[in-house]
Amino acid sequence: MNLEARPGMLLLALGACLLGCATTSPSPEAQRVIPVSGVPGPLCQNLGTVIGEAEVSGRGSTPETPDELASRAAADAMERAAHRGATHIFFSPVTLRQTGGAVSGATLTGAAFRCPPGS
Repeated sequence: MNLEARPGMLLLALGACLLGCATTSPSPEAQRVIPVSGVPGPLCQNLGTVIGEAEVSGRGSTPETPDELASRAAADAMERAAHRGATHIFFSPVTLRQTGGAVSGATLTGAAFRCPPGS
């Protein structure tokens, strides 16, 4: 079962990702990818779709929250965008998956863009 997340959850997840709250530290390249709230201007090259995913890890005594899963999915998408040479990423809303009534994973789709400096 897929659930669309609250609009604020995406912003919270991106903020957490940028603050380094993901389980693994993002690479320096991924840290330079800038999340944007709309498609960048005409000087930017569309590098295609990237998909970030996170599954419940089962580690630790505290279950992961939907916000933590969304943050890890955002970090994964930003890593994939960075590998393509992206400077910016435009995210679609996060999709949460459920198994047995509990959140089991998150998927975040984004469009990766390479923009010239200063754009």
